[in-house]
Amino acid sequence: MDRDLTGKLAIVTGGSRGIGRAIARALSTANAKVIITGRHRETLETTAGEIGDNAAWFCCDHSDPNSIEELSQSVLEQHGAPDILINNAGCMRSAPILDLPLGIWNQVIGTNLTGVFLTTKAFLPSMIEKERGDIIMISSMSGKKGDPGATAYAASKFGLQGFSQALMYEVRRHNIRVMVLNPSRVDTSEDTGPKFGKGLTLHADDIAETVLHLVSLPGRTMIRDMDIYGTNP
Repeated sequence: MDRDLTGKLAIVTGGSRGIGRAIARALSTANAKVIITGRHRETLETTAGEIGDNAAWFCCDHSDPNSIEELSQSVLEQHGAPDILINNAGCMRSAPILDLPLGIWNQVIGTNLTGVFLTTKAFLPSMIEKERGDIIMISSMSGKKGDPGATAYAASKFGLQGFSQALMYEVRRHNIRVMVLNPSRVDTSEDTGPKFGKGLTLHADDIAETVLHLVSLPGRTMIRDMDIYGTNP
């Protein structure tokens, strides 16, 4: 399979650290131009510097509609339409339902679900115009099962499943693929340990490798929904 993404423009939201950072690095190694977003300028600058000349960055709070609008305008004006959009930005807040303030609920839903809706909507017209694109949602196994204390997070990820499936049926006629990844627990530290054996969880680099595989698939092929587990945690 050809994994050369030369000439492709990828946007990775929440791309300055963790899973997003690993995805951005993987796409860059395949020669894609990568734009990372996040809320913290210093972290963005550091990560973009590590990635190298193939990286650019924009500050964006993906819970803020105005910030998302500013992002899309700047990217489209300076870099053009994306070929790949990785909706990775998210937040996790845990509390029993009786202790969960409305503000925290709104923050989680606003970032993990409404933010994905707004970010996708902002870039989708340019992808439709190109009649080609990949939109990948970094979800969670919490989008398949609920856990105590994670009502807001689970609601946001279950909602992302429905949003992504409906979106897929809307845009596949434009040769745009919508794919959802549902990882179990992920280690986001530097990958310096063994890759096989007992007691190992998924690593951010594993998610990045999966994303690279998906965007490199032949255009006629789409994997709609993928659960990813650690083999022997």
